[in-house]
Amino acid sequence: MFQRRREMEELSEALESLINGSDPGLEGLNDDTLPSKVKNQIQRLGDKMRGQEQALQKEREEIRGLIADTAHQLRTPLANMESYLTLLQNGAGDAKDQEFCIQAIQESEERIRFLTEGFIRMARLENGIIQIRKVTGKLQETILACILQVRAAAEEKNITVRLEMDEELEVSHDPRWLGEAVYNLLDNSVKYSPEQSEIVVTAEKNEMFVRIEVRDQGIGIDEGEESLVFRRFYRGNRATGSQGFGLGLYLAREIVMRHGGFMKLKRLEPGLSAGIWLPEM
Repeated sequence: MFQRRREMEELSEALESLINGSDPGLEGLNDDTLPSKVKNQIQRLGDKMRGQEQALQKEREEIRGLIADTAHQLRTPLANMESYLTLLQNGAGDAKDQEFCIQAIQESEERIRFLTEGFIRMARLENGIIQIRKVTGKLQETILACILQVRAAAEEKNITVRLEMDEELEVSHDPRWLGEAVYNLLDNSVKYSPEQSEIVVTAEKNEMFVRIEVRDQGIGIDEGEESLVFRRFYRGNRATGSQGFGLGLYLAREIVMRHGGFMKLKRLEPGLSAGIWLPEM
């Protein structure tokens, strides 16, 4: 009777420690008795609760980081809009000056809208709201649609975008979302490439994967940044001073991963090669 009471008291103390967030500190977990089995379950429950607490803490830190990053990214365009609106309200200069202020406000509004849309896509992807619906279809149609989206920006810089692939090449993919990933790669290439340069897009199939590559002659990235640039809001050292928020490659990789594929970057001299590998089916 005394032994059973002592065992119950020990289990009660262990549960109380667990409730208070402490280690139950149980012994005799390997004995083949009912109290030992209960102790083992309490210990496992404690391990599980600590794991969940660590996951929650990590999530809280990520949310705090996201809020801080968002505030940082929005601060500059909002400050610009406020400054130019004040100038307009105070009757800034002549018609030419007023036109300049209005154009600057429009550019800031476009940056905020672009950033907001990027946040929405990112949040929807991370929370599983967006479902990748793959169908087997011609890859050329998806890539050509992306090239069409960047054509105007490329023409402004006299950049040639060339596509090399078998027009009959098929792969299982979601045209809308894979198109988003390829567009982000092309958009980066146009943005960071010099005038009168060339961007080459290729697609080919091997035994296991279909590989899409976007190769440019732009500023590229520094050695060691091949994986860093996939981080949310990370911008390469060579991109300092250029427009951008560091979301394009992050979103592209998230989309490709949800297709069951992966992405890799390769430094060129000059330029960058961004590769997407997709399973055939």
